[in-house]
Amino acid sequence: MRSIIIGIVIGVVFGVMAGTTFVAPRLDEARTDTAGTDASTTVPDDAESLDLPSNAPPKIQISEPVSRLRIVSLYPAKTPILGELPLRIKRAIPAASGGRIAVSVYDPGALVDADDTLDAVRSGAVDAVFAAPGYWDEADAALQLLTSVPFGPGAEEHLAWFYHGGGQALLRRNMKAKGVHALLCGAIPPEASGWYRHPVRDADGFAGLKIRAFGLGGDVLKKMGADVVQLSPGEILAQFELGELDGAEYSLPSVDNAFAFQKFARNYYFPGWHQPLTLLTLAINAKTWAALSESDRHAVATACGDNVRYALALGDAQQFEALKQISLAGVQIRRWPDEILTAFHDTWKEIAREHAQNNKAFSETWDSLQRFRRDYAIWYEISRIE
Repeated sequence: MRSIIIGIVIGVVFGVMAGTTFVAPRLDEARTDTAGTDASTTVPDDAESLDLPSNAPPKIQISEPVSRLRIVSLYPAKTPILGELPLRIKRAIPAASGGRIAVSVYDPGALVDADDTLDAVRSGAVDAVFAAPGYWDEADAALQLLTSVPFGPGAEEHLAWFYHGGGQALLRRNMKAKGVHALLCGAIPPEASGWYRHPVRDADGFAGLKIRAFGLGGDVLKKMGADVVQLSPGEILAQFELGELDGAEYSLPSVDNAFAFQKFARNYYFPGWHQPLTLLTLAINAKTWAALSESDRHAVATACGDNVRYALALGDAQQFEALKQISLAGVQIRRWPDEILTAFHDTWKEIAREHAQNNKAFSETWDSLQRFRRDYAIWYEISRIE
């Protein structure tokens, strides 16, 4: 039985508030431990100076590339991990293609208005976008499911299903209807559950709260009575400062720390039940993709596959250091009590049933994943030590 909370908390906990549990402590010693590895949570100002691993693809001097890809990232380059991944493929694709493909990466709003990015890719005004699939249509439950699954599998199981259980085909079919070819090009480990100005003591405590949340997890909070809104990081900070926002989830601790949400919300909740794994895609205009040679398509796919490996490893490696920094700022690292986690789970099961009844694409994706998980559970049970 996996019984112990894999929690870490920074600081000494003197008591437990009613209805709220603190994550148990392994960070007292970490407060004063300066000898460990410093996992940086920032991205250099100069994209070309990005500190890639020693086995990263070399920069290629390109004189006359055959193809050029203009990629808009929906994550600014300075955003830890999320902004770094498009910069890696900026180098990796030319290297993997032997210089046949040149790549330019643009921040949101730099080439086209951020709100127009997806339409620009669809029309061919730009060649590709780096983003989670769910950004293509926030109302499309199937795309949200192909971004992240509340209470879903972790990275090993999820990627096994995606690459070998039907997930990739479902994503490509869904995105083809939107005029783009989608490749899995990144993935991040479990996110934080969110920042809250005040502790939430029980499942009824979400009623009336204004919370920034994305995707299917946001649907759960809405069904539990929250006023769910979509906001950018800058808008989150502004509304927290004005006292107009009660809670917000965004990403991993290393990403959240860079945006300094801790200035206004002092309760940081785990686990990330809403996004135990988040998939990120490179969506390329269908005609642009079709014009690439078979070997150049393979080069793009190879670069994206390496990005998945890199992002998952870096994501897990950075979070302990980020939690230390967040805790030293006076934030309480908390774990949702079982009562609230059960309410989240029960509400999600209701929502999944509703979507499966009303959305054919969601139903097909959900059924595919559930069939795979039933079979995988047998393998998991006999192959793992605990």
